[in-house]
Amino acid sequence: MKRLEINYSLGAMDALVSLARYNFVCRTNNDSGLKVLDFGCGSGYGTKVLKEKFTQVDAFDEYPDGYNPADNFITSLDELANNKYDVVTCFEVIEHMDGPAQEVLLDNLKSLLNPGGLLYISTVRKMDPPPTENRRIEHIKELSFQELIDICQKRFNKVITFGQVDQLITTLYHDNCYHFVFICTL
Repeated sequence: MKRLEINYSLGAMDALVSLARYNFVCRTNNDSGLKVLDFGCGSGYGTKVLKEKFTQVDAFDEYPDGYNPADNFITSLDELANNKYDVVTCFEVIEHMDGPAQEVLLDNLKSLLNPGGLLYISTVRKMDPPPTENRRIEHIKELSFQELIDICQKRFNKVITFGQVDQLITTLYHDNCYHFVFICTL
């Protein structure tokens, strides 16, 4: 008999929560031929999930700290300039930027979408004060639900809002969730 052995840790929970967002993208798109971009891919763990579903997946991130991922990711915005995608994911990126950079990010993401394309964007819910030392250090500007919807609605015709608690992504009341997951379309 095969047994599942789990060594639980907070890091493992964080991984499950992050992977749930990528699985959400896979579950909400039936066409495996869509061209997909994982924007802000980090180490590429989510890109691997997307590649299990979609045949055309690119991954982008910048590594100012010198991190060198094993995979061949796009590392320059100039390399993305002429590309268009049906689906773009941008998970847990926007809170690492100040307000003006967040505006530029959304403009860049919009410019990467094909007509009818979908942007999946997520961020942690703004908490004041931030609940962890890491968030105080790493998150330059966290957004409330209203702030995120405002920045998205300035650029997109339709914004569908979801909340995430652990691995559950659904239409939760936004003050009761830990992450926001929005789908934006032109």
